[in-house]
Amino acid sequence: MNWKNPLSWKVSVFFLFLLAGGLWVVWEGKGPQGEFPRGLFLAVSLAFLAVGLVALGRNLIQPLDDMIGVVEKYAEGLFNWRVRLGTRNDAIGQLGNQLDRMAQALGEKFDRLTKTLAESEALLGGMEEGVLILDLNGKIKKINGAMEVILAHAFPSDAGKHYLEVFRDPELNELIQSTLADKKGQRGSLSPLGQPGKTFQVQSSLVQYPGNGGEGVIVVFHDITDLKRLERVRQDFVANVSHELRTPLTAIKGFVEALQDGGLQNPSQAGQFLQVIERHVERMDKIVSDLLLLSEIESPDRSLKKEPLFFPGLISSAVDALHPLAEGKKQSLLVKINGELPSIPGDSQKIHQILVNLLHNAISYTPEGGSIILEAGAAPEGAEISVSDDGIGIPPEDVPRIFERFYRVDKARSRDQGGTGLGLSIVRHIVEAHGGHVRVESKPGKGSRFTFFLPG
Repeated sequence: MNWKNPLSWKVSVFFLFLLAGGLWVVWEGKGPQGEFPRGLFLAVSLAFLAVGLVALGRNLIQPLDDMIGVVEKYAEGLFNWRVRLGTRNDAIGQLGNQLDRMAQALGEKFDRLTKTLAESEALLGGMEEGVLILDLNGKIKKINGAMEVILAHAFPSDAGKHYLEVFRDPELNELIQSTLADKKGQRGSLSPLGQPGKTFQVQSSLVQYPGNGGEGVIVVFHDITDLKRLERVRQDFVANVSHELRTPLTAIKGFVEALQDGGLQNPSQAGQFLQVIERHVERMDKIVSDLLLLSEIESPDRSLKKEPLFFPGLISSAVDALHPLAEGKKQSLLVKINGELPSIPGDSQKIHQILVNLLHNAISYTPEGGSIILEAGAAPEGAEISVSDDGIGIPPEDVPRIFERFYRVDKARSRDQGGTGLGLSIVRHIVEAHGGHVRVESKPGKGSRFTFFLPG
C-alpha cells in the first residue's frame, strides 16, 4: 500500500474507525446465555478485519495506487507506461484499460507533434531566407539563424521582447507596424543597417494557428542583392551595346548621305568616304563577333574541344599575328619559355584567342618604342602564361573592373585604338571555362602584367 497516497490514508482511517466500533460492541455486548467470551470474540473480529483489509487492499486500493503512479508517469511525458491489471473485467479493470488506450493515443500524438516540431525547426534552420515570427502584440516568438545573420543585433534570446526593443531599422519597424495595424500582409525591399550593400525583398503575412484561433505575423527576408546586381549588369550591357553600335552606325549613315549628296561625283573623295565606312563596318563586325563569342562561352551547354595544348605553337602563332602591329609602333615583342611546359588539356582555338587579346591589349596601351614580353612556364598543378608591358598602366581604382564588358579606363583612347571593350572580358571567361584564373598587376606609368593559370 502506498502510504503517500491520500486515498490510502482515507481508506485506512475508515477501517480503523470500523475496527474501533467493532471492539466497542464486543466489549459491551452480551449473548443470550450470559456474558460472551470477550477474548474469543475479539480475536475472531480482529482476524476478520485483517482479512478484509488485505482483500480490500489487493482488490481496490493497490490497483488505484498503481493507476495513480502510472498517471504520474503520463504527466512526465512517459506514455509508454501501462496499467497492469491482468484480465480483470470489473470497473477497476475497465478504468485501467481506458487509461492504457488514452496513453497510447497521447503517445502517438506526442510523437507526431515532436516529429513535426523537429522538421519545422530543421526547415527554419536550413532556410537561406530570414524568418521572423511575432504575435499580434508585436512580441518576438521566433528568429531563425538566417535572420540572426541579416539583423546582426537580433538573437534567439530576444524571444518575448517587443520588436521595437530589438530592431533598429526604421524601414523594417514601419513594415511590421503597418502589418499589425492593417491586419494584412505588406511587401517591400530594404537594406538593413547592418548589411551595407545588401538588398532584401521583405514579405510580411498574417498567420492563424488552427487550435486556439490565435494569430501572429511572419516576416520573411529574401536576399535579392544578386538579382539587383544582374539587373544593373543587364541594363549597363544594353546601354553599352547600344552606344558601341550607335557610334559607327552614325558615322556610316553620315558618309553614305555625303556620297548621295554628290560625293560620288568626286572619285578621290568617294574613295576616302568608303574607307571610313569600311573601317566602321569592321568595328561593328568585331563587336558582334566578340558578343557571339562571349555568349558561346557563357552558355550552360558550351562545349570546349579539349586536347593536349602545344604552347610553343600557340604562342608563335599569336606573336606572328600581332608582330606587324608591334612593328608599326616600333615596339619590341619578346617571348620567354621557362623550361618544359606540362601537358595541359584545353581548347586550342580559345587559348589562341586569349593570347591574341592580351598581346593586342598590351600593344595598344604601350607607347611607341616600348617593350612587350610574353612569358610561359610550369606552375604547381598546371601552367602560367603572362604578358607584360611598360605602357601607361592602370589606376588602382580601375583594376577591379577591367574584366567587365565594355569597361574602359580611358574611353576616348580605347575608341581611337579601335577596341571593343570586350577583349579582357573574353579572356576571363575562357580561362574560367578551363577551370583556371586570371590576375593583373599594374602601376600607372610603369606598365601592366596579365597572368593566367590553366590547371593540368
